[in-house]
Amino acid sequence: MIVLLVLSYAVLIAFEVPKLVREKSWRELTVYSVLMSLAFALCLLEILDVKVWDPVKDTQYFVKSLWHLSYD
Repeated sequence: MIVLLVLSYAVLIAFEVPKLVREKSWRELTVYSVLMSLAFALCLLEILDVKVWDPVKDTQYFVKSLWHLSYD
């Protein structure tokens, strides 16, 4: 499964990065690299069955406590 993940991200990077380098879009390349690294790390952690922080629970707590809204 990890091999498939690495191959899929390698294909995505192979298609996008050369175009960004050719156009000298350094800021876009930086943002792309950061987001792809974060996405890769999260997917790898999910494959390895590592418990990852769930932002939905914190968002629900924020909405309920700040605005006193409840979606029950």
